[in-house]
Amino acid sequence: MFFNFIQPLKANLLLLIFSLCFMLSGCVTPSLTQDNNLCHQQTTAANKSAVNNSTKEKAEPCHYYDSSTPYVRRRWQDDSTILVNKKESDPTSHSLENEGPGLQTDLKAQFNVLNLSSGDRLNIVILNGEEFSSEVEVNADGFIYLPFIPAIKAHGLKIESLKANIKQLLIDEQLMLAGTIRISITPLKWAPIEVSVSGAVFEPGTHFINHKSDTEITDDNGSHTGDQASGRSIASALRSSGGISPDADISAITVTRDEQILTLDLSGVIDGSSTPHLTLMAGDHVHVPQLNLFNDELARPSQITAPGIRVFISNLTQPASSNSQSAVDTEATRFPYGTRLLSGAIGANCIGGAQSTNASRHVILITKNPITKQIDVVERSLDNLMVHSWKPNMNPILLPGDGIACYDSGVTNIREIAKTFTEILLPATLLGLL
Repeated sequence: MFFNFIQPLKANLLLLIFSLCFMLSGCVTPSLTQDNNLCHQQTTAANKSAVNNSTKEKAEPCHYYDSSTPYVRRRWQDDSTILVNKKESDPTSHSLENEGPGLQTDLKAQFNVLNLSSGDRLNIVILNGEEFSSEVEVNADGFIYLPFIPAIKAHGLKIESLKANIKQLLIDEQLMLAGTIRISITPLKWAPIEVSVSGAVFEPGTHFINHKSDTEITDDNGSHTGDQASGRSIASALRSSGGISPDADISAITVTRDEQILTLDLSGVIDGSSTPHLTLMAGDHVHVPQLNLFNDELARPSQITAPGIRVFISNLTQPASSNSQSAVDTEATRFPYGTRLLSGAIGANCIGGAQSTNASRHVILITKNPITKQIDVVERSLDNLMVHSWKPNMNPILLPGDGIACYDSGVTNIREIAKTFTEILLPATLLGLL
């Protein structure tokens, strides 16, 4: 009686096992949506809505792109997918439309004359007044201190203005005669300064620039005068902010100083033409206008972009039997800026192995769209990715902080499922349940 009950149970259990193997073998990637072509349908519906103008429903942005759907980083509009290539200006500054080239040239000349800030080191020499001469540093309170004379305000002054103030102080203190005073002030070191950066950069905010390493400080033996202040350039400020993002308008970067605005064209950094030079001061504000357009040409190492990026990779590929064996080396997660998804998949060991069992793999890209500031998920079949690798909308550029996850092929899934059921059936057989 018990044997007659067990036999149908065995048959049903085996049938269930094979059914599960067949069903699960097709699960290559997670079931993110029941509609595998969601983005394509939303785009089509939005276009029809814009053309017919027969509905008031807004086109919802799409954030999941399957293997066959092109991925273009862009900003979705309310009732259409038309891009608006309008510049986003700096909200903290006034318009520059009425400022002609002549005024901008005068402003540039003014901007290139630096004001002193805290930490700047100066060599002050007074002719026939050696007892008043000294090497000084602008203190945190903005003053400098020379021997035998009161403290002198230096922060925010130009060098010529500081000379005039020292001369007048020597006269007021009756220490020297007006006609005999000759003063030489030489900058020895420009201090690190704090500047703010906004707009189309990866890490907007306030940053310190012009830092010198311990090695540079040690190598500087002080046997020379002057300081180039190369670390106080606009390029240094942009690099400290993570570099410009590919939606930047580098032809109209603005620098705001004391309510004056200077517009600079840095296109030469990318195309090789000449670029203006400007030394920044403490408190300067740099703004990079944003376009609703992702420019692939800006995604490469340069003076104003990130030299490299760091991405997060997950690849628990078979036949590795543990997470530690499957882990990708830390060096494989670092790529030159401008690397595309296919190269990232190669670095993640997603491509290669036995062609019959390992070729039909999938890769998932989790990326933050710099234009919309939202997360997009892009799925690609590695077979299709290799075939269409020359298409930018099928093989997108990797951005800092992106994530890449690889999923095994259906054949590998069957093998793993069979291994799992074997681990279940063997103990059951030994226990006499089968």
